[in-house]
Amino acid sequence: MSVTLSNARSVMGLVAALAACVAIGFAGPGTATAEPIFTGAKHALVIGNGSYAAGEAPMNVPVRNAQSLAEELRRNGFMVELHENLRKDAMERVVRTFAERIERGDCVLLFFSGYAVQVERSIYLVPVDADIWTAREVGLQSIALAAVTGAFEDAGAKVKLLILDASRRNPFERRFRTLSSGLAPTALPDGSVLISAAGAGEVADDGDGETSIFLGELLKEMRAPDLTVQDIFDRTRIGVDRATNGAQRPFVLSTLGQDLYLAPRKGAPVPAPTEPEPSPAAMPAGEPTPGSVFRDCERCPDVVVIAPGAFAMGSDDFETEKPVHRAVIAKPFAMGRSEVTLAQWDACVADGGCTGRPNGQGRGPGNLPAAALSWHDAVAYVTWLSRVSGHTYRLPTETEWEYAARGGTATAYWWGADAGVGFANCRGCGGDGGRRAVAVGTYRPNPFGLVDTAGNVAEWVADCWTESYRDARGEAGMRATGACKQRVVRGGSFDSGPRYVRSASRFPYDPDLRYYANGVRVLRELPRAEENIR
Repeated sequence: MSVTLSNARSVMGLVAALAACVAIGFAGPGTATAEPIFTGAKHALVIGNGSYAAGEAPMNVPVRNAQSLAEELRRNGFMVELHENLRKDAMERVVRTFAERIERGDCVLLFFSGYAVQVERSIYLVPVDADIWTAREVGLQSIALAAVTGAFEDAGAKVKLLILDASRRNPFERRFRTLSSGLAPTALPDGSVLISAAGAGEVADDGDGETSIFLGELLKEMRAPDLTVQDIFDRTRIGVDRATNGAQRPFVLSTLGQDLYLAPRKGAPVPAPTEPEPSPAAMPAGEPTPGSVFRDCERCPDVVVIAPGAFAMGSDDFETEKPVHRAVIAKPFAMGRSEVTLAQWDACVADGGCTGRPNGQGRGPGNLPAAALSWHDAVAYVTWLSRVSGHTYRLPTETEWEYAARGGTATAYWWGADAGVGFANCRGCGGDGGRRAVAVGTYRPNPFGLVDTAGNVAEWVADCWTESYRDARGEAGMRATGACKQRVVRGGSFDSGPRYVRSASRFPYDPDLRYYANGVRVLRELPRAEENIR
């Protein structure tokens, strides 16, 4: 029989709930205020398995449910990993690497849509390559839910939200008598909530829509005001019961011990809003402190002070990145904490310093990176920024850019040798990366405090394009020789594969081309130079 994980939108509700946890938290009955139940980040692991080798035909709903859920979770502030049609070895690896990113106090959400089976009191999530014929093979070919929650516990997760949309009739239950349809309540660690799409002996009805009946009912209740999570799922249970004429009744199991509200209740005192973080101050007088963040004017981007140093520049992966050579940054500089945003670009346009409409004909939130910028657009922006700030802004050189992007590391990516998932917005970097640019800072910063140096939008640098580093002198200055009919972009974009968002990746573009995935990051010169590094 199968286990159920709630469907995509149910996750969204939980996501919203979790998103609200930090400010609203969990409150006991009749309590007007609440203490936050977790203080860390919000992570979501979303898996949709539909192409089972043992199945009669691929199922489309589990994957669509997972995709819908991932989208909603991301909108609600979760760092989401989305995976589809995983084999057992891949599922084990995904759970392991996901748990490695959890820190003590974090909130974790697991969504699984596909087949699951229950043996006695244990629930097992079934990979797409499973071919189960005996009860003993369940544990060998599937992933125990207890093992997943145990990994989250060991990593220090404070809240565990488990959504199972897996109570589907599967081919394994017909092979031996010890399996039966539906999932039943199971033991959970403290701080957990498990939601299943159907009860013991019941099979979930996916219906005829894009997503399952369970998901649709849950999504409706998520939007209702003044409901706890328990209320939402009780009403979802009633809605699914009604829609299926009593054939399917979701169940909820919780070890939280506190009510979770997605929003403040009517009539309850609204907690005082959290004071916004103060805007970074102007750079203090004296020697700049590496890692400090400042802003020269209200319309200026935040910049991070980067200390001088030396590093191995380039790689052996492509001829254009060879040879690897020692490069020296002799004095400190400040680099844009993020790529220039739409709001920052708009300030330049409004003041007459920039022209053109970034991001093509579309717009979007001001915290999206400005894209579809040519090299000439990028130069116009830093020229304007220098004028309005009274300080020298320019495009970074290739050497300065790679030094800052690596953040003191020597691996292919600043986070390690492999692209992994959940570190950057690119095709193949996990989640639904590769579809579009996302808000700057969606992913964690590198060791120097810079965000999105890999993926999101590619970034123009000052240098002329050269076919290799054969003539590189290892200095930070701009190279003005070579194919100056072309300039260089670094870092790759949301539309790049993992190999092309490595710290060493570099590509040529015509300077007047407004390619939809190219943007800019600024460099702000600092007035004080430090001793040269020998």
